[in-house]
Amino acid sequence: MRLMAYAAGRILIVDDDAALLKVMDIYLSRLGYRVDACRNAADAWALVEASPSLYAGALVDLNMPGMRGDELARRIMNCNASIRLVVMSGYPAGLSGANLYGNRVGYLTKPFAPRALAEAFK
Repeated sequence: MRLMAYAAGRILIVDDDAALLKVMDIYLSRLGYRVDACRNAADAWALVEASPSLYAGALVDLNMPGMRGDELARRIMNCNASIRLVVMSGYPAGLSGANLYGNRVGYLTKPFAPRALAEAFK
């Protein structure tokens, strides 16, 4: 499958699974995004807090040790109202971005296909 550049911009991805984080980083980079990848919410929050308007999008795992992804997502949205925020989880149990945050947030259930990741930031 040939990858097409969908957009330019900076995306923050946050997941405590190092292997998945690497795959998402590579894929989004190939689509033309500049990617900052963090393995925990505290590091991600430090980046956002330092420069709230830097990111066009953020992809945040909901289930992480320390600060949970839903708390990080709330902080990011409060800091940058125009960000495209997508949350993801391997434990959906009826959750969705709409359930958590109204219509402002996208949602991906793990595992997801690379195409779903690309579509989330279109």
